[in-house]
Amino acid sequence: MYRLTHTTRAGGHTNKYTFSHTGDTMPALKQFTVVDPTDRLNIGLKLSTRTAIEQYRLFYTQSYGHPVERGELMEEVLRSFFDNDADFQKYVKRMSTADKAAVDKALGLARQPGGISDTLISDEA
Repeated sequence: MYRLTHTTRAGGHTNKYTFSHTGDTMPALKQFTVVDPTDRLNIGLKLSTRTAIEQYRLFYTQSYGHPVERGELMEEVLRSFFDNDADFQKYVKRMSTADKAAVDKALGLARQPGGISDTLISDEA
């Protein structure tokens, strides 16, 4: 068992969290650091899903000893799911140019041709 106290200061407010963890279980989700640029996506979630997210946030926090933002956790859960779906990975590898263009258009991105791997640039840039 361990106990960790974490204090954050934001907007003139101080938040103090105390976490403790007992047991031998660890999340399937490994610790992560957010480095990719992010964009907001508004989606509706059932109460049962929102409850599971908050439960997993608490599990992650107690297991690793530091809090995690809800959006960061959801990003990592989705990335982990996609990475571990073998059929999806096969699909991505065999996507046609038209399929890739459709995805880029939906995301507001354009491909910069000319490299071994095309570089993605935002249409807004």
